Amino acid sequence: MNETHILNYLASLSIRQPEVSVTFIKDLQNAHVGNLPFSNLGVLLHESLSLESQALFKRVVENKRGGYCFEHNKILFEVLNSLGYRCDRVLGRVLHNRNIDVPRTHRITRVALADCNYLVDVGFGPLCPREPLLLELDKPQDQGDAVYRIIQSDPGHYLLQIKGIDGWFSLYSFDDGLYTEADCVCGHHYSSTHPDATFVNNLIVSRKYYDDVRLLKNGEFHRIRGGETAITRIASKDNLSEILMHEFGINLTSAQLSTLYEGYCK
Repeated sequence: MNETHILNYLASLSIRQPEVSVTFIKDLQNAHVGNLPFSNLGVLLHESLSLESQALFKRVVENKRGGYCFEHNKILFEVLNSLGYRCDRVLGRVLHNRNIDVPRTHRITRVALADCNYLVDVGFGPLCPREPLLLELDKPQDQGDAVYRIIQSDPGHYLLQIKGIDGWFSLYSFDDGLYTEADCVCGHHYSSTHPDATFVNNLIVSRKYYDDVRLLKNGEFHRIRGGETAITRIASKDNLSEILMHEFGINLTSAQLSTLYEGYCK
């Protein structure tokens, strides 16, 4: 990703480039999850989903077509790395509070700053943290509308949890392993093509603001505010088009809308 891409990315989020700081990462992460939609539309529409930087920037930032973790978190990784942050790729296993054997299909970024390490994630949909999480074990971290913590499950292995009504809920596991872009390509390929993959079998689009989550999942649109969820049933192709445009800024062709509505909303 070149300098022009980075400047345009920051401008699209109304973010100025200050000195390296955790405050900048916080502002950037919050703006990213609120402005660039999380989605798997490209998977369901069988589009080419190259992780090459220029194609990724055009798809996610310029066209605002959305993407999932391997797309969003690669953009964030490259931006932070280019701005002078010390970043490492992290791969996790999505658990949703289950003890199951699943592949590493979640990309995250670890940032080292001022003798501290932070977990930075802009690609986990409606449950995504809006701010960097300090990699400090067993410490609840309150972001105002959600509380997270990181615990150690085994030496070198960790769980990211969110606090729910019934206690702590494990979102995903991750470890201290060193990962390359090739590892991410493998996870991306599984997530976008394997018949058992979540993104191959469900329509998911979301944006997240402070205490305001907008989630389209299959035939329902959820608006979550103040702990309350309002659910609207997707009644037609036109209804799907309206929600995608109004809530997520995504404009699709009639043929694309038909594919999504007939396949996942009816």
